[in-house]
Amino acid sequence: MDRTPTVADASRWGGRRRFARVGRVLPVAFLQIVGTLVASRFATSAGGDGSNGGPPWARHAFGGTVDPVLVGPIAIALLVAGVVVLPWRWRWPRGVLLVTLATTVGFALVVSPRGPFVAALTMAMANAWLRGHRWWVAVSGAVAIAVLPTADAVLGRSSVLDLSAVLLCVAWVTVTIAVSELVRVRLERVAERRRQRAEADRRRATDERVRIARELHDSVAHSMSLINLQAGVALHLGADLPEQTRDSLANIRDSSRDALVELRTILGVLRSVDGTREGAADGEGSERAPTAGLDRVAELVERARAAGVDVTLSLDGDRAGVHGVTDRNAFRIVQESVTNVMKHAPGHRAAVTISIGPDVVDLLVEDHPAQSQAAGIPSTEPLASTGNGIIGMRERANAVDGTLSSGPTTDGGWRVAARLPIVGTEPEDIR
Repeated sequence: MDRTPTVADASRWGGRRRFARVGRVLPVAFLQIVGTLVASRFATSAGGDGSNGGPPWARHAFGGTVDPVLVGPIAIALLVAGVVVLPWRWRWPRGVLLVTLATTVGFALVVSPRGPFVAALTMAMANAWLRGHRWWVAVSGAVAIAVLPTADAVLGRSSVLDLSAVLLCVAWVTVTIAVSELVRVRLERVAERRRQRAEADRRRATDERVRIARELHDSVAHSMSLINLQAGVALHLGADLPEQTRDSLANIRDSSRDALVELRTILGVLRSVDGTREGAADGEGSERAPTAGLDRVAELVERARAAGVDVTLSLDGDRAGVHGVTDRNAFRIVQESVTNVMKHAPGHRAAVTISIGPDVVDLLVEDHPAQSQAAGIPSTEPLASTGNGIIGMRERANAVDGTLSSGPTTDGGWRVAARLPIVGTEPEDIR
């Protein structure tokens, strides 16, 4: 059964998304900050044997050496600033790309660049590419290629330009863009497969709704039409029938007619696809009559009284504040409860109490035996007989995250109590 998403569900989902956005930054931050600091600890001066010291990326192809790296407060601040802005990469992809580019270029200008100091810029470029900002990524990559491998030579920290560093930087930008494009294509294919599965599920659900509508029309609607027709004929031909019999026939005729109207509305909803009824030729909407709600409880009580059941109604609160699925389900619970009294305990006195608050609707339907039954004459059938009525009422309450309880009373009656939160949006409309 579909259920309306609650605040707790939204909070859990939002927490997962926030963790995904921030949690994925942690490895990048560790790699950029710690990896760069560790790489900068290597000695870079020439060894005693005339060979260059330090790691491979600190040696030049033409025998030159790089001045020792001193990672001071400014360089560390640039490394940290580059990763601090990454959690906002989904909201401002271009802004994060520009900030990480500025911090990476700034680091290369402050100290001799070495180690994985481009980790944050790599993540920002990949994110911007996946978000469709390819021109921005291309320009950022060109700036990085122009500045990062040439910073030492331009600023005098090295006497020659390291061509291997230029090739390494070009390869880094190329691989970053290529991998990002492969991921983008894969994500699009996954999204397309999901859309196709969702469309297939919608088609299957539509076919099932149409099948159910067809079965209802061929069985229930046909039977209800015959009942309505035969009751009308009996009233027309039975002028000499007793008054109580004529009242019962009139009640049958009116009840079957109202049931046919509601059934026609339900069939229209079942056959509708995207709000348009299939096969509608008269230009009407998807519903031919308003859906039953609490505004029809008084009519329901009057119909029960006409059938011979002593029913009282107490309604406290403003019905205008209740709408949507809560309004409909509240009416159906009251309708099922009153119908149970009419079917199983016609001699009982019933009381319907509806209290409408600012956020919830409280329903209470109780029936009690009349004096003769209280003295020992049982009702025609126990209310707790087998059936799906109570199950259906509980499902309607659960559909809006409400509660429902039912059970016998001490005097041999039955009690149904429900509390329904006021929900204005259909569960199936929330994605």
